[in-house]
Amino acid sequence: MISGSNHIPAGTGIAARLVLPLATSFLLLGCGGSGSPAPSTPAATAVEATPGGAGSTDGAATTDDAGPIGGDVGDRSKGSIQAQISGDMTASLDIPYAANLARLEVDGPNTGYLPFTDPEQGTLFLTFADSGLLVQYAAPNQTGLTNGATPCELHLDSFDANGAKGSFTCKGMLLVKNDGMGSVDMTASFEGHK
Repeated sequence: MISGSNHIPAGTGIAARLVLPLATSFLLLGCGGSGSPAPSTPAATAVEATPGGAGSTDGAATTDDAGPIGGDVGDRSKGSIQAQISGDMTASLDIPYAANLARLEVDGPNTGYLPFTDPEQGTLFLTFADSGLLVQYAAPNQTGLTNGATPCELHLDSFDANGAKGSFTCKGMLLVKNDGMGSVDMTASFEGHK
């Protein structure tokens, strides 16, 4: 269990294992297709949405006939993430935790996968491995974000098989939209438990 205020820089091993599936997801987002992620590697899946989401300042999104962004499995009573995105995209997110999809310490100490999902705001994944953090966000309007190999500043208040709580700041995240690429910063606090 990690306790107290810990600073953990992202390691390079996490990027090698997780960036390829994310890159595949971004390619599929841009092409409007769908695919399946590699086994045991979370990947974002998004559905095309109408304006009002990823590029808007209100952080809300609406969907078209294709269906909602993310899933409707988030449960605010089990936790949530509050994030501010700035740069080539501006948004404020408050997304509930999807505890039934989470994996905490299953793959070893200080490893985990925390998904946060909402039909209106999209899906945000936090993956902890190799003493680092990978952040992936599948936003509305065929938009995705990742820190990839760029380290985030991570502070954990708690982390064990029952849940995790902390905050992070990621600078220079890759933004991939259906009309190009850009860069954003994300600051967030999160909590999720069984």
